[in-house]
Amino acid sequence: MEPVKTIEFKIDKTAPLLSVQLDKTSIWPANHKMVVVHAVLDSSDGASGVESVVLTSITSNEPDSGQGDIEANIGTADTSFRLRAERSGSGSGRIYTITYTATDKAGNKTDTSVTATVPHDQSGRQ
Repeated sequence: MEPVKTIEFKIDKTAPLLSVQLDKTSIWPANHKMVVVHAVLDSSDGASGVESVVLTSITSNEPDSGQGDIEANIGTADTSFRLRAERSGSGSGRIYTITYTATDKAGNKTDTSVTATVPHDQSGRQ
């Protein structure tokens, strides 16, 4: 008779950690030009390890100017993108929301969002 064998499986149910920092969180002046923004990503996963970190989306709280206000390789690991220094004259400023998703090797996901703002006013004048 063969001896009983035990196999141990570790199941990773913990999502990875992800922090995102932008080199520009305020885009000024609001001169309608495209500005390059760089993201620094820090991801870790103590169980199965990080499989990927991708740029999931970039959105704006204001409508697009019609000139293409966001230039980014959504769905890739790209850490730089271009945002238009544009804002509505009547609003309080434009807020771009940049979201990255980290996925570990077990398929657990973490979404982390950060913002870059084109303020309505920088100098006290309108």
